[in-house]
Amino acid sequence: MRRPVAQRVSDRTRVVAVLAAVTLLMTACTSSGGGGGGGGNTDYTLYVLLVNRDPNAPHTLSYSGGAALASSPDGETAESCTAVIVHYAVEVPFEVLVDDVPVVISDELPNGVPEDGETNMITQIDVQDDGTAVSITGDSSQGSAVVAGTNLSKPAAISICL
Repeated sequence: MRRPVAQRVSDRTRVVAVLAAVTLLMTACTSSGGGGGGGGNTDYTLYVLLVNRDPNAPHTLSYSGGAALASSPDGETAESCTAVIVHYAVEVPFEVLVDDVPVVISDELPNGVPEDGETNMITQIDVQDDGTAVSITGDSSQGSAVVAGTNLSKPAAISICL
């Protein structure tokens, strides 16, 4: 016995609807903010260690990519002879500033931003006893003020200002 025509249309409609739903799901998964870098919101963190070796003044850390994450200290100021670690969401390009003076500029890094910003990164900035801020992250073989990683630790307070 032959099936009614309405039943065949219903089966075909169901198949088309399932295919359309799968296509929409695949499109949503590949185009939602999961990839690509370039300034969007990411789940990557820039860890900045600011060591203030200046015995005469506090120094303030800032970041052009936005405010510190909730996991960071409330203030980004390192008092004399102290160190702070501040966490920022990675936003490329960026600048890390001390007292509003750029110390690390992502567009000027000799080796570029590690993995184009698609990784956690660390940088260490020391404020010398004369108030000059310098980036000391990496070594001569890396040649960069910012490296991939998450492992930063504060120096012992007694060793900051000798």
